Amino acid sequence: MKTILFDALGDKNFSVYSIRDLDAEVKDEDIEELIGKIKHIPVHFATIDLGYIKLREFNQTHLAKVLKNFEIPIFTIELPHYVKGHYASQISEIQNKYNELNTTYNSLKDKNSPGAHELSYLIDYYSKELMELNDYLNQQIRTKSIVEKILSVIKDRDSKNLTFVHFGKENTFVEIMKQLKERNVKSNIIFIQKSKFLHSI
Repeated sequence: MKTILFDALGDKNFSVYSIRDLDAEVKDEDIEELIGKIKHIPVHFATIDLGYIKLREFNQTHLAKVLKNFEIPIFTIELPHYVKGHYASQISEIQNKYNELNTTYNSLKDKNSPGAHELSYLIDYYSKELMELNDYLNQQIRTKSIVEKILSVIKDRDSKNLTFVHFGKENTFVEIMKQLKERNVKSNIIFIQKSKFLHSI
């Protein structure tokens, strides 16, 4: 693993960092090296956005085992089952429509025909709909669950004296930071893109 660099995402009253310059492929020994380093900051606990993975699957990952070995308390965040099912179904339906239309469009010989233009319009429409649905899920539903979990963990503690690491999707970090700041949370937070460590999430 390359030298770990921290990018500041917040101001002096709200210390938030993201770790960058991680190698594209993160090996088991890299995970141990990273957790070993942040343990000595020190980090008081870790929050994990599980996404669509099940808790028992996460518990079998090397990341989970290393966090436990370093005695860093783990708090996982899961969307309610009905929410996951509802949005997964919607996303799958839209994705299937998009794929079907895209396949049909690519098979056309004349892409300047009225039918081709109509297909192109529908492809753009479903692509935008899929993007908006994913954005809503990540920026509204998922971040709300994450912030609520963090607030429950730090309840009755002085947040100024806490440092924790959050493994999650990079496109949720800014919104999480914004919501925590609005709640007057002053903990030091280290964001780490979970896809580097949990490829199935």
